[in-house]
Amino acid sequence: MIDDAKLTFRDKRDLRRDFKRLGREGVRDKLHSSGYGVGPRSDFARTWLGAQEAEDDKIKLWTLDAAVIAAAVSVITLLVMLGIIK
Repeated sequence: MIDDAKLTFRDKRDLRRDFKRLGREGVRDKLHSSGYGVGPRSDFARTWLGAQEAEDDKIKLWTLDAAVIAAAVSVITLLVMLGIIK
């Protein structure tokens, strides 16, 4: 494939497979060493990395929300058990 050409669906599919095989650090290393060249392939790799980071951020946010809710329920349950809240 020529880097100046647009990526086809098949190219993107193959790149995603490569990304999953390499993992984030492997893709990042390959980007830094110009393994994806300059152009659509490197742009697609950067976009994929950004999407992976965004997904991690969502998971972290949901985990924090769940922890806060669990702590609030625990405090309320404790106050009910101690008879402070009836």
